[in-house]
Amino acid sequence: MTGRRLSDALTSLAVFTFPPSRRHEGRVVRDCARDAVDALGMRALARESLSAAGAGLRVRLGVAASGILRAPWRPALATVTLPLAAGLLCLWTFGFVPRYDHWPLGEGWALLLGGSLAAVIGASLRSRWLTALGAGAIFVAAAAPYVGMGTKAALADTASFYQGSGVDLGAASLIPTLLLVGAALCMPRRPERSVRAVLDRLVLGLLPTAIALIHLLPRPKPEPSIAFTYEAPGVEPTVDFGPPYPWPWLPESGTLITALGIALVVAVVLSWRSARTRPEAALGTALVLAAVAHPVAWKLHGYAVWPHIVLPLGVALALVLRAAHPAEEPTPEAASSHP
Repeated sequence: MTGRRLSDALTSLAVFTFPPSRRHEGRVVRDCARDAVDALGMRALARESLSAAGAGLRVRLGVAASGILRAPWRPALATVTLPLAAGLLCLWTFGFVPRYDHWPLGEGWALLLGGSLAAVIGASLRSRWLTALGAGAIFVAAAAPYVGMGTKAALADTASFYQGSGVDLGAASLIPTLLLVGAALCMPRRPERSVRAVLDRLVLGLLPTAIALIHLLPRPKPEPSIAFTYEAPGVEPTVDFGPPYPWPWLPESGTLITALGIALVVAVVLSWRSARTRPEAALGTALVLAAVAHPVAWKLHGYAVWPHIVLPLGVALALVLRAAHPAEEPTPEAASSHP
């Protein structure tokens, strides 16, 4: 290969870093790089090629940042209100039904379940304040145990809230709940007036919980608590059976995690395919994926959140970049020739 052909090949390859909409600028940079190589000799080829590639990357980064800033974020947030509200109601149903057997219902679980149901109804009505109020109640009740509130109870009673520790259902729900508050405030100011549309959305919002109740009910009888009393060394302990464990703690549910994982994967695939025509759905899916990135990474590898959190965050970023830039049609100038 002659020096001229090598110069043409490397400079043409370097300007492929320019985005398609700015490819004509890449041709100008390419021609300037070739002129520099002709003037200074082959020793300048590597430097000019790298400079051309760097210029293309800077232009691509600027185009990407501009597209992200101009992306329809408010409509994207509005699209995730009903899926988020339905997911939270399903999550707290899984946390409540298998373990809670003490009545009357404590104020903590009244806030969690009532707030989740209010959020679903508000999202169905497209009501800003009802959805935000329900999400706010969920957040208060979900976050309270992690600051030591409402978790004290006698053994014969039930705590007002669940016992929160580690990355469980409660901790994993905090960021998505805050996202739901923001999404609620991005909905249209006027509630939905079509009764048919409201009923359709309400059925969709309650369907996951209905399926969850079919799976969870009838539930097995709670196991009694067991206490061993050691009276003296060498003497067999006395075994005492008491009422069921009073804390409505939130055990990890394999069924729930599998269902949420499948739903998230399906949402990512469908959003990716329609990102160029419906960017709001892809941006909304990316926001939800970023909100659950930590619990997803925790589920992938326990305490080793890093570097596994890169996977959900990377997918979210890819969705944002794809949705922020609709299918680009090359300009007539760019289409007339190629570098």
